Amino acid sequence: MLHEKLFERVIEQAKSHLAWLHLYFQGEPFLNPRFLEMVRYADERGIFTSTSTNAHFLGEKQVAGILGSGLKQLIVSMDGITQEVYESYRIGGTLEKVQDGLRLLLSEREKAGLRFPRIILQFLVTGQNERQIPALRTWAKEVGVDELQLKTAQIYDYESGSDLIPSDLGFSRYIPAGEGKWKLKNKPENRCWKMWQGAVVTWDGKVVPCCFDKDAEHVMGELRTGSLGSIWNSEAYAAFRRQLLGDRSQIEICRNCTE
Repeated sequence: MLHEKLFERVIEQAKSHLAWLHLYFQGEPFLNPRFLEMVRYADERGIFTSTSTNAHFLGEKQVAGILGSGLKQLIVSMDGITQEVYESYRIGGTLEKVQDGLRLLLSEREKAGLRFPRIILQFLVTGQNERQIPALRTWAKEVGVDELQLKTAQIYDYESGSDLIPSDLGFSRYIPAGEGKWKLKNKPENRCWKMWQGAVVTWDGKVVPCCFDKDAEHVMGELRTGSLGSIWNSEAYAAFRRQLLGDRSQIEICRNCTE
């Protein structure tokens, strides 16, 4: 978990120009017992806060904390509308717990007369759940989420195909290439706005270029020993940007991305 003092130090460094803080990267934020205190710290400094959750921790106490934290956006991942389909991707997850927690949060927000957090229900479309989209739309409307997002899935080793690729290629990042092979739907270009829009910080303070660097293979610097500003303007970061603009195919994490 990101140490609270390190978090506060970075927020103080960046608060004059940090507009959006998404407190999530490859984990469940509500496992951190002080997570909502961190949200409140950023919110009190005028920073828009957002997070993403599997919604297995939305009990009465947690919901009250969320509503009092200043959190502006909450993305709830729910990749199935029946338990069987849901747990085929969310291994060990309980759909009923997710739905009950979401209903509670929406109900308590309405009772309190609050506009935030804005609730986004996110559905990762796969070959296993794509037929449930109509039922999902109906359920989302009934419970009253603010937005329903249908998200395409990133698949490793997609070239040989996968059961996770939807039959409706409108929900796929990949298309048939012939002879049983698959390719990216959109050809990657040597550019990426994310390299100038923001960065990702891991639990232990490493700065990496984007959320595709899930294993922190491209560490631009460490916040425990350097400031965010110095890392952002470092030669390591500049070299990574130059490589991406010159030939992104030489960067492994950029090959399976059409951002």
